[in-house]
Amino acid sequence: MFTDISEAISWITSRRNNNYSFDHFRRICRKFGDLQDDLYLIHVAGTNGKGSTVQFLCDLLMSQGYKVGTFTSPHLISHLDRIRINNRNITDEAFLRILNKNYDFFIDNDMSMMEMDYLIMCEYFTEEKVDYAVIEVGLGGRLDSTNVADHTKLSVITSIGFDHMEKLGNTLPEICKEKCGIIKQDSKVLCGYLDDSCMEVVRKTAEEKDSELYVLDEYQDLGNRHFLFHGEEYEISSYASYQLHNASLALYAYEIIEKDCNIHSDQEKLKDALKHSLWHCRFEIVKENPCVILDGAHNMHGIEALVRSFDRFDGSKCIVFSALKRKEYRKMLEELEKHCDRLIITDFPGSDVIDLKEFEDKDTDSDYIHAIKEAMKHYDNVLICGSLYFMSEVVLNVKFE
Repeated sequence: MFTDISEAISWITSRRNNNYSFDHFRRICRKFGDLQDDLYLIHVAGTNGKGSTVQFLCDLLMSQGYKVGTFTSPHLISHLDRIRINNRNITDEAFLRILNKNYDFFIDNDMSMMEMDYLIMCEYFTEEKVDYAVIEVGLGGRLDSTNVADHTKLSVITSIGFDHMEKLGNTLPEICKEKCGIIKQDSKVLCGYLDDSCMEVVRKTAEEKDSELYVLDEYQDLGNRHFLFHGEEYEISSYASYQLHNASLALYAYEIIEKDCNIHSDQEKLKDALKHSLWHCRFEIVKENPCVILDGAHNMHGIEALVRSFDRFDGSKCIVFSALKRKEYRKMLEELEKHCDRLIITDFPGSDVIDLKEFEDKDTDSDYIHAIKEAMKHYDNVLICGSLYFMSEVVLNVKFE
């Protein structure tokens, strides 16, 4: 039994993949009471944009007075920020209580961190009687631990790009098929802008599941963070053009839920919620002079979207980058080099981080804090990007004053 939150988190994070099948976890959920099926659940999958779409949708629902639970990964500051209600982390007390209550069950079933987090989330959201639960897929969709709900109300596919190919497939349609595994029988599904081959996979899956398919309608970029969607003008806080897509997707998801639940909405509150919504480390400006931007783009799809927004900034530019070995980091570096005056490849604590010895012909710095400070001394714009685990280290340890 745990009395200290740090010890509890250290223990749960040490329990990584147990290599059991997806069906094994489904059976565990059944023994646990299938609490996930008592929630009004919105499930969000995609290569990029999942977290931002979850946050936008959460804030839209909150603006109308609803209690909204969110489940996201990985965490940024604390393990507890994976499980939130109305943008507040699960409390230390609640996490410890639910973990201790179910400790023997977790041990007897040899459960992994992600599986335990999911069941803790289900019990917490059920106890707190959330109106809506917005759940982000961890990896893929079909075999992800979050995909155990049988009665998902709305499935959202944000985008399809190349990532985790060793698990999801080597073509976009193959990857899309895995992500479409979250679509449930007689439910609703919404997808963002996808290429024709992926769109065909979504349509076929929705038809097989007798699910009602919605495809994101066109939004109009009005410039300066404003956009037009379904006849209404909105504003977001981010300067990233890719966030207009995610915000529009969240708005459409809200409209689907609004119709399904007969919600009577205050349009001005919706606009205000979107304007102030913030998902950290997604083109987040943390300092203005020089301009310092944090972005957790960690695959080619994300990098390509990121540099389109970074190109809009005037003045000299430096990019500080680090990533995990399992990513296509060489391709990402080739792309980033085209969009800055200087690219610094750096390191951060972790066993799966790229090895700087591979880049003897490049500009490297093993101390990421030093690299960032040097960039801030000499450049008008500093973009710090790459792994979300790198972003977490930066947020915790770098002071942007």
